[in-house]
Amino acid sequence: MTKNSGLARNQTRERDDRVEEREHELAQRFPWLLPLSAGIFLGAAIFEMFPEAFAQAGASAGLWAVVGLVLFIVVRDGLDYLGQHGLAWVATLGIWLHSFLEGAVTATSYGISFVVGLLVSAGMILHLIPEVGAVIVLLTAAGISLRSALIRNGITWLLLIAGFVVTFLYWQDLPPSVLGNVLAFGAGGFLYLAYLSFKERQWGLASSLALVVVGALLVGALKVIMG
Repeated sequence: MTKNSGLARNQTRERDDRVEEREHELAQRFPWLLPLSAGIFLGAAIFEMFPEAFAQAGASAGLWAVVGLVLFIVVRDGLDYLGQHGLAWVATLGIWLHSFLEGAVTATSYGISFVVGLLVSAGMILHLIPEVGAVIVLLTAAGISLRSALIRNGITWLLLIAGFVVTFLYWQDLPPSVLGNVLAFGAGGFLYLAYLSFKERQWGLASSLALVVVGALLVGALKVIMG
């Protein structure tokens, strides 16, 4: 029993090392992706989504921002925990939920303007590039065939699109107070995505902060230009 437990721990450790190595490899190949996406998420939340959310929903927007932030933390940390413990199917479901939520909050940015929505969509794609390879490594290391891992990863992207489409289609039918709260929820999610993107950066602190500022100011400049 002890021998088996030790073997399982070693396999888990090796799998985690492979996942981390793959994610770092992809992030190092495109080191500007994560800091820039962090800046876009941060700028979208601060300059666009929060002001609009509080204008439409009042003080309740603050509560929904906290809910969005906490939910993204729980889903992401829960996904990491499940992945580390080799529960391939449960981890996959966590990935799918996380993906659907990311698609949904991306759609909320189009409630501000089409241009801001496009910019946030670009930030989301930049954020996801290093994660895609890591997810495939996670599943194959957990005993899933490469073919099945690719299929599940394809479903992950489909759910990202589904979350976006569902939110986008029903966005205009919501009353202003609900719209404000949904925006605040999305802004809370973006704050965590900004933190996560910056945390997983491969560049040095000064260079990464400069790109964060560039990404955030890009959103802020759009707000000024578009009035």
